[in-house]
Amino acid sequence: MTTGKDRSGRWEYEEAKANPNVVQVPELLMLGYDHFTEALRLSHHEHDGAFEFVLIESGKVTWEVNGQHYETRAGEMFHTRPNEPHRARMDYMEPCSIWWMIVKMPSADSSWLGLSENEADAVIGKLHSLPRVLRANAQLKISFRRLQHALQTEAQPWLKLKVRHFVLDLILNMTEPPPDLHVPEDLQAGLRSIVENIRRNPEKHWSNRDIAASIGVSESHFYRLFRQCFGQSPSSFVERLRVEYAAQLLMHTDTPITSLALSLDFKTSQHFSTVFKKVTGITPSEWRAAHLMPRNE
Repeated sequence: MTTGKDRSGRWEYEEAKANPNVVQVPELLMLGYDHFTEALRLSHHEHDGAFEFVLIESGKVTWEVNGQHYETRAGEMFHTRPNEPHRARMDYMEPCSIWWMIVKMPSADSSWLGLSENEADAVIGKLHSLPRVLRANAQLKISFRRLQHALQTEAQPWLKLKVRHFVLDLILNMTEPPPDLHVPEDLQAGLRSIVENIRRNPEKHWSNRDIAASIGVSESHFYRLFRQCFGQSPSSFVERLRVEYAAQLLMHTDTPITSLALSLDFKTSQHFSTVFKKVTGITPSEWRAAHLMPRNE
């Protein structure tokens, strides 16, 4: 679960705390919106008998499920299946804005979102086959906002009807593939190759001008393409990978923090510490103290 103080713009609905005479849609366990301006702790947790869906509105988060890491950026959706333990990578979410929804699995003795048994089985089957991360279509964000608005303003009988409608609308839209990005395939391939090179060599000095020239576009056009495809600026992407690389070095070596910062192309150790804390929630020295692995003599 999340802990921390810097959660401006938070809104949450929880079925267990709601007036049972108001909503009466037990399938919707929780709905929320969060805006984190600083990294926030999110350790292992799971949802008993329920799916969780998270739409990244801005920023980026890397999730860990069953030892696998899943990177999500603005405009992407992440989900977990019932009873799957999951957390944010390194137990910290980066600054971001997210919508999230927790939906209970159907039980044997009740209908589910007003669907027939066959219809509910078909929808659940679709959800179990969804990829862990998918690119969201524009309708998802709209449906989240409409569902929030209904919970805040509507009265019966429209409230129950609208809640069911928007929850089902969200679920159905997740199963619909979004339209392709309007980026030529050769440029998409070039960008993917660049990203893999950066992942392999985070310590290298990466210049937007040089990268743009390597795929035959202007620097400004490269910047727009990168944001469109990856939901963040090239510099933010590089900084994040450097922090993840630095976190491993801090755990397994005794390299001085200043030397580590300069080797990763940060201009000063102070800048490195600022970026590191933004991503992980703690300073490099605090990270090392908490995670340093014993070395074999």
